[in-house]
Amino acid sequence: MSSRGSRDRVVASEIEDPFLRRSVKSALHLRRYMPFYVFGTIWIITLAAFPSIRGGPDGGGDQGNQVVATRADDESVGTGDVAEATVDTSADAATADAAATAGGATGAVTGATRPGTKPGTKTAAGTATAGAAAPTGGGEAGQPVTAEQAASAIQRETGTTRLGQPCGPGVLQIPNSTYAPPCQNVYDGPNGGVTAPRGVNGTEITIVRRKFPDSANSRAVDEVNSRAGYASADVTTAVRNEFIAYFNKSFELYGRKVKWGTYESQNGDSTAEAQSKGKEGACLDAEHIAKELKAFGVLGNATWPFSECAAERKLMAFNAGAYYPERWYKKYHPYLWGTVMECERISYQVGEYVGKRLLNLPAKWAGDAATKAKMRHFGTYVPDNDGFQQCVQITRNEIKNKYGGDPGPRYDYQLDISRFPDQAAQAAVQFSAAGVTTVILACDYISATVLTAAAERQGWRPEWMTIGTGATDVDNSARLYEQAQVNGHLFGPSQLGATQKLIGPESEPGKVYQDATGKTIPAGTTGDYFSLIHMFDLLQAAGPVLNPENVAKGAMTLPPSGAPAFAYGYWSYLDGPDGSPGAGDHTTVDDSREVYWVSETKSGVTQQGSASDKYYNGADGKDGTYKEAGGGTRYRNGEWSKDEPPIYPPR
Repeated sequence: MSSRGSRDRVVASEIEDPFLRRSVKSALHLRRYMPFYVFGTIWIITLAAFPSIRGGPDGGGDQGNQVVATRADDESVGTGDVAEATVDTSADAATADAAATAGGATGAVTGATRPGTKPGTKTAAGTATAGAAAPTGGGEAGQPVTAEQAASAIQRETGTTRLGQPCGPGVLQIPNSTYAPPCQNVYDGPNGGVTAPRGVNGTEITIVRRKFPDSANSRAVDEVNSRAGYASADVTTAVRNEFIAYFNKSFELYGRKVKWGTYESQNGDSTAEAQSKGKEGACLDAEHIAKELKAFGVLGNATWPFSECAAERKLMAFNAGAYYPERWYKKYHPYLWGTVMECERISYQVGEYVGKRLLNLPAKWAGDAATKAKMRHFGTYVPDNDGFQQCVQITRNEIKNKYGGDPGPRYDYQLDISRFPDQAAQAAVQFSAAGVTTVILACDYISATVLTAAAERQGWRPEWMTIGTGATDVDNSARLYEQAQVNGHLFGPSQLGATQKLIGPESEPGKVYQDATGKTIPAGTTGDYFSLIHMFDLLQAAGPVLNPENVAKGAMTLPPSGAPAFAYGYWSYLDGPDGSPGAGDHTTVDDSREVYWVSETKSGVTQQGSASDKYYNGADGKDGTYKEAGGGTRYRNGEWSKDEPPIYPPR
């Protein structure tokens, strides 16, 4: 046992509060890979790469309900994948540059489909007219692409798709997928062969999944996953591979297919990278993937330092730096893209939510009569990471300058899990002394767990506001919180859809898997469905001349998607972080719903699994769930109404 590990266990054992001690001990064995349970893996724990969001086995206790949605060392979860990619891209860069000048993604979508309208109803301007035949290249796929061929290659809403389905207005490339792009006619012309510096030839696009090495910690996570009822790594791998095979058949990739490989990190440190450190090791990994594996892009464990290293080497990262601000993505344009809402957009939305719905009103959902009678005074709990600090400042500026309110104190905590208990205790004391009535949880769910426990120890009962980050808005996470603190007192914006829309046979991944295989999707996994479809969307939109520049051009031709269920929110690249139409961004999710937490409690103790009223039960039948306000209405920036939240209605 390492000296640091010994110190961690001593810290945990010395915590007097049994709930807090139990919570911290359950997390300490994840220490090395903790960041993928903090904020870096919202796309794991929730959608883009999660194997599941579901409850643990029947019975009480923390272990049965802890969110352990994936092996923390490996975002994509799995072993036994395709061998490392080694496609030969020996043609020189001049050939790629010449091919790129022939043309790329063409057309533009004018306007943005509003939430509730059918996705895929906009046609890219400048493409072939309806009914036009697919262009014939008259030669091998790898032959040069003329400007005319490139301009006519993306024939949306006409002809027949790769799956043989009739294509027309409102039809998407894949049945039962609301996040697939508008359907396209089959293209049988040339694609230019080698059109990117590396990883692209006439028949293949090399994508590499980066993972961290197996370890005692990862095996411990596997064990917890099993007890919690989540899919195993092997099951997730099998489902992922089924989706990749199906998407290769379904998407229009202009004569190419994705060649999938795995690279196990030899140099990276996941904890350091999640704290925006460890760039030297991350860059060594990126160098290997770019130069030795000759990949076009990476999907998996694209932490912030690694993403920067990848972009510096002209390597695309399709799930780059979760929550990092849009200004960061722009700095590395066109190489970095992501699914989870970047923190600038979140911050503008939180400022609007507070300013329109909460400011200058009593804290009516606080936990005691004295606090309920006070006008709201906010406090923010946020990591001391530079990117998050920049974004939280946006919220504070919005509250102060736009809405004339006081953003209140802020507690900046370190992403060191052994420090979580003492930092939470300090924050609770400071917030309580400052008269904070409403805590903005700009943090991860483990921090929220220890902070609510610390508040209970202090006898301080504020309102708790999730902003949808770090899985704080997932049922499994909130079941770990001190229920006397959050039952009837926790609410706020959530970028996710309800759990039943995300997982299981009736979810979008479940329906697409049924189409792909004729089988029911295994329990506890999405097979990385959302991150995969995001990547394939961009590859199709780029057109036959595939390179990072044309991926970026193509992204701006994709209409908004996700309607009507919005399982993973409203997807669009068209608007800026503050909601400015046409300004564009590099991440998909643009909106949030409003949620509030309910659980059945007796004497401040959650009665796990015993709730008889469906009001308190989640989709998995367990006690404790986030309810949707306003029938699940979703809001983009600028759309929140100036009304008190319609939460905790009389029953």
